[in-house]
Amino acid sequence: MTTEIAGTALRWGFLGAGAVLLAAFVLAAARRRRDGARFGELAEWMEREWFGAGTVFFAVLAGLAGSWAAAYAGETATGFEESVPVLFPLGVVAAFAACRLTARGDREPLRVKALVLLAAPLPLGALMTGW
Repeated sequence: MTTEIAGTALRWGFLGAGAVLLAAFVLAAARRRRDGARFGELAEWMEREWFGAGTVFFAVLAGLAGSWAAAYAGETATGFEESVPVLFPLGVVAAFAACRLTARGDREPLRVKALVLLAAPLPLGALMTGW
């Protein structure tokens, strides 16, 4: 019961944070586009300053692995079509955190990315999709 409540809270928390991040990115990209930036420059800026599509994908896959491991342990199958929409906001937030934490240069980027993109989404994916 408590994992179900925690999973629901995590789902809504990551959904809200992901929506806020995507809205802030769209507004910032629209401002840069209005100032004359080309689409290629916007794509580079997105990868460097906000979140990369590859890191979002990797975090979603790590969360999906945690979800399937929990489904296997609990003998409850979670479908791919059901898991990915739940885990996508987790991927956006994790990729944004990895980008921001490694942009400063004062931390080891590989260790931070491994923690944020692999170690955190595995248990969170298990919890978010309903253990």
